[in-house]
Amino acid sequence: MTVKVLIERHVKKGTEGDLIELLNKLRIELISQPGYVSGELLQSLEDKSIIFALSTWLSVLDWKSWEGNPRRLEIESKIEPLLTEAPKLTIATSF
Repeated sequence: MTVKVLIERHVKKGTEGDLIELLNKLRIELISQPGYVSGELLQSLEDKSIIFALSTWLSVLDWKSWEGNPRRLEIESKIEPLLTEAPKLTIATSF
């Protein structure tokens, strides 16, 4: 059973391009991660400042391994200043 990880980020006006660039760097790193299945970036139609990253993993353990990865944490530290609030993380599975 796979798990989905949804991260909601609220980006400061004018920094959307910077955020997308950093998220694409994360995606490049993701491809080689054990247990990573797929991912996509989404933007809210109602509020363009809300960007979602949705990824699919073989297990929660695979996600947790990536969540603590030093390369991910390095890129996340560059993302934080672009946001108006802390990212919201949701882990879900289908039933």
